[in-house]
Amino acid sequence: MKKDDFYQYAVDGYRPVENMMKMIPADKLDWKPGDGFMTLGQLIRHLGDGIGTELEMLVHNSWATPAEGMPSCDVADALSRLERDKGTLRAVLDGLTEEEFANKVASTPWGAAGTLEKMAFSFQEHFTNHKMQLFTYLKLLGFPVNTQTLYGG
Repeated sequence: MKKDDFYQYAVDGYRPVENMMKMIPADKLDWKPGDGFMTLGQLIRHLGDGIGTELEMLVHNSWATPAEGMPSCDVADALSRLERDKGTLRAVLDGLTEEEFANKVASTPWGAAGTLEKMAFSFQEHFTNHKMQLFTYLKLLGFPVNTQTLYGG
């Protein structure tokens, strides 16, 4: 897949997340389905990092130090972070040639390795899994989410 095609694919996946984030009332940010789960605020903070942030760390092999505990945020901050991530993703992809995107191999501190293209798809998959987690949280809270919410935004 070409870089521009990947960018559009990734950004199209952000739209349903943005719309689901907008459904979250402020008084539910500390809600979680049980012990050992992220709160809604932690989940949307994690989703706010999108795909570009991780891809940027991968390309530059410059990984952030894990925060103490899992940070949380409100909906406005999560939406702002996700919007900023679109720009980060665009900038990272623009800084690569098509050849580098398709063939350059990189690895993460946790041992995942592959071409930048493969790793970008892995980061997209990670984002999609958390999108489904957000969908499930909203469903458990009784919000009117359905297939259209999940895929169409």
